[in-house]
Amino acid sequence: GALPPKRLLHRLRLGSWSGVAMKSAKDMLDSLMGPSRNMAAKDRKGDDFKMDNVCTHFFVGLCPGQLLCKHVEAVEKCKLLHSVALKEELEKHPDCEKYKREYEDKYTRRLEEICSDADAKVAKEKRKCRPPETVIKLPDHLKIKVQCYEEARAERLKEANDRGEAGDLEGSQMAMRSSQQAQRDIDGINKAHTSTFPGEDVCKLCGIKYLLGGAGVTGYERLKDGELWEEDHYKSKGHEAYKQVRDALTEMRKKRREREQDDDTARKTGKERSRSRDRGGGREGKERERDTRDRGDRRDTDRRDGGGRDQGGDRRGDRDGERGGDRDRDRGGNGRDGGGRDGGDRRDNNRDRGRDNRDRDRRRSRSR
Repeated sequence: GALPPKRLLHRLRLGSWSGVAMKSAKDMLDSLMGPSRNMAAKDRKGDDFKMDNVCTHFFVGLCPGQLLCKHVEAVEKCKLLHSVALKEELEKHPDCEKYKREYEDKYTRRLEEICSDADAKVAKEKRKCRPPETVIKLPDHLKIKVQCYEEARAERLKEANDRGEAGDLEGSQMAMRSSQQAQRDIDGINKAHTSTFPGEDVCKLCGIKYLLGGAGVTGYERLKDGELWEEDHYKSKGHEAYKQVRDALTEMRKKRREREQDDDTARKTGKERSRSRDRGGGREGKERERDTRDRGDRRDTDRRDGGGRDQGGDRRGDRDGERGGDRDRDRGGNGRDGGGRDGGDRRDNNRDRGRDNRDRDRRRSRSR
């Protein structure tokens, strides 16, 4: 038959609790061993850290959603997977630096959003802070009583003055004592209903407003629910969580600056190497041009040296011709008259030939 409603409800509750327990156990195993824990090592791709249900903030720092969700209403609880195994998997990936840089930028932006909201809250709450002050709050019936005491005090003072002028010293003193008693009664009533407000301030890290001082402050009792003493706030877990977020943001900004400086240095080094290669290529081109010019100069020098040798040969020929003419003259002088005339003609011809050779050498030298 059908189960009674109470028993059916009890079983449904047990089933829901068992489902929650199973999910919790699965999440814990995923966190420790990774989603692919049941797969063989050869079948694992090693990139489960890129899954959409994985918290990348956890890979490069702390998860703000886990840290602040219990203390700040504006920060929702992170429902993604926070896995130590996937973090180790990321460290072993060949593109680890690329992905870590991407995750660090995303993580820094999230921390900046949280801190920016907290700074806005600090500025807003700062305008609402009350300064230290003393507050006297009397019920209506005591206000009437205090007024009566003040009137009696004023009458006794007047009476003491009048008696003193009349010479009644004892009566003046009694009236003065009555006036002083009325003042003590007034002070007693005011003191019993006086509270000293210590003043308010705002935490610069998380934007929480608190009362200055601590629980040891006397003369003031908290009038509103939610009021918090300064020393209690700085010991709270919420303040400690915001401090961790601020410290993490400072560290990430420092890391980003160092990374940008390294990138600038690498960029400048690359440019200098490029300029060095360009300068080196220019020097090589100039050296090649200089070598070509030197070879051309050497060829011109060789040509001039060869031409000089030709001229030397011509000169030697001229000298030989002249010596031959002299020998002919000697022989002609020893012969007959007819032989003398022929020798003279030959001497004239040799002289003309030598003059022509010298003129030709001069013209060749001018042309060069």
